[in-house]
Amino acid sequence: MTLPLEGYRVADLGQVWAGPVLGHYLADMGAEVIRIESSAGSDKMREIAKEPSEIRKMLDANFVFRNRLSVTLNFTKARAVEMTKEIVSHCDIVIENFSPRVLAKFGLDYPALRKARPDIVMLSMSAAGQSGPFRDLMGYGPSINSVSGYDSHVGYFGDNRLMVNAWDADPTMATMGAFAVLSALHHRESTGAGQYIDLSFFEGLTSLLGESVMDYSMNRRVAVPLGNRHPMMVPHGVYPCKGKDKWLAIAVSGQNEWRAFCKAVGEQEWTEDERFADVYARLQHREELDTCVAQWTRRQERYEAMHHLQSHGVAASIVASLEDVYLDPHDQFRRQDLVIEDGRLERNDVIYGIPWHLSKTPGAIRSLAHGLGQDNKGILCGMLGMAEGEVERLMQEQVVY
Repeated sequence: MTLPLEGYRVADLGQVWAGPVLGHYLADMGAEVIRIESSAGSDKMREIAKEPSEIRKMLDANFVFRNRLSVTLNFTKARAVEMTKEIVSHCDIVIENFSPRVLAKFGLDYPALRKARPDIVMLSMSAAGQSGPFRDLMGYGPSINSVSGYDSHVGYFGDNRLMVNAWDADPTMATMGAFAVLSALHHRESTGAGQYIDLSFFEGLTSLLGESVMDYSMNRRVAVPLGNRHPMMVPHGVYPCKGKDKWLAIAVSGQNEWRAFCKAVGEQEWTEDERFADVYARLQHREELDTCVAQWTRRQERYEAMHHLQSHGVAASIVASLEDVYLDPHDQFRRQDLVIEDGRLERNDVIYGIPWHLSKTPGAIRSLAHGLGQDNKGILCGMLGMAEGEVERLMQEQVVY
């Protein structure tokens, strides 16, 4: 099977989560991705396990580092920097997510790499972009959620703010980055010219807050956390069901769905109740309505309630734990493409798969994460034409390290 990005080669200097996730998106679709890393300052995702024999400890690493090669070069050594440029000269794409000063310090910024490969497409993902007063801001996804305004929306109405304790910022920006890289490649196919992509977490995450940004710019109204509430949908929330810690999420929009919901729960008189007659009345009496809805859901088994409401055209779903997801027959049905055979994994180990299903070129998980520097000789001897003895000498000198 020919994959859509076969023939493209990527130098992946990404760290932790965002850069490597972008790298595996490209690798899953056929690009040859060479991860350039170092034992001198190994990625935090590598700190759990560096050897292939320890692969079962590397489940996160297997997600972000799969389908790619690993070469170790110590940027504190001038020869390693030159070898990195030589690798880039054989690549179409460079991706990195350091703060702006890092690669410039080593002489590996875009102007330098463009000399090695004039038509290179280079993507830099950083906390706040390559210019401006915050350009040197450092952080991880959750902390950048906070500075971008994202976390100001998180929490219960009238309560303290909460931090999004998840790394959703990183894969979100990786997805934006993949789109930008493919757009730049398309431009290069048409013009022959490469280009530089400056992707800011700050801007990317703020762009997801469009309604709140517009509301402030037009009305000077500052968005506050709403918890499970919605500004125009009601009922809208998570309601308790039979059993311990079993919940059902329900969202009702507009009068047609409201009437369908009332019919489904056997409370058609709610449509005549002044408190709930239209959306504006329901918004004013949402707490009373939530109490009424919860009285119904508490008597229901969550799956039965979900299917019952869905059959009436009401958006409802269980609040699933990861165990629920893992055991779900729908997930198991689609998981056939997610399991990879590898002697280092136990039979029931599942690796994250490819969420998009292309009918002709679906992508493939060809390998788990390679060990740190596992492909040193293959790349340095095969691609750069170095003698094996020279590579061994550079390993002793901790240039290849």
